[in-house]
Amino acid sequence: MPEIKVPRVASVSDLLEAATDVFRRTLAKSLPIAMFAILLAELPNLYWLIRGKPLDLLHLPSDPRFWALMTVGFVGYQLLAALLMLRQHGLRSGAAPDLRREFTALRSRALVLLASALLMGIVVFAGMLALVLPGVFALVCLLLLRPVVLFESVQPVSALSRCFQLAVPLWLRIFASALIAALVFGVCAIAAAACLGILQSVLVLVGVQPAVMSAFAAACGLGLQAVALVYFNALWLVLYSAASSSA
Repeated sequence: MPEIKVPRVASVSDLLEAATDVFRRTLAKSLPIAMFAILLAELPNLYWLIRGKPLDLLHLPSDPRFWALMTVGFVGYQLLAALLMLRQHGLRSGAAPDLRREFTALRSRALVLLASALLMGIVVFAGMLALVLPGVFALVCLLLLRPVVLFESVQPVSALSRCFQLAVPLWLRIFASALIAALVFGVCAIAAAACLGILQSVLVLVGVQPAVMSAFAAACGLGLQAVALVYFNALWLVLYSAASSSA
């Protein structure tokens, strides 16, 4: 189990404070992995944008290259996000970053991780179809899926069951922690977009090409997503630690 100091009866503020501490201590050495994870996840969107077509989630394309990139993006994101969590866990335990050790640990759990992520998507989707609330309940419980798979010897179905077992007693605190963190990052993203819009207007006035500014804005967006991934990975670690200690 990750060695993260969380009070035995942790409040939402305690959980967020612990996650912020993990985030602050691991950001610099974890951000490159997060950037690659986000780039892989964005591959299908980038491909579709290069073709000059906006992606419509209600009418997904039939282009086989899009779906091939979607598969590569899903697999790559899941594996790199897990590698990132192993890096954060190691750093919090006092170990120096070691890609060989981290890859070795990931390799032994990779197939279980991918199968569990697919099952999670199916369960949450089915719950959303069943009047939404069951899907929300399942989604909150399954936020613990990545640390459960990485730090416990479980198979895909038992991993999902373990998540529910751990999360149900702390469901409201897990939900509140995730919601507050998402709102904070949403506000930060809106503020960053507003500042970037002002900067774009100024730079266009002084002669900078719009295409350059668009590329810069896209890079900033990817960077913000990478920072968010590092933070939320830290939060899932903290929530898992709190749920495990309370079980």
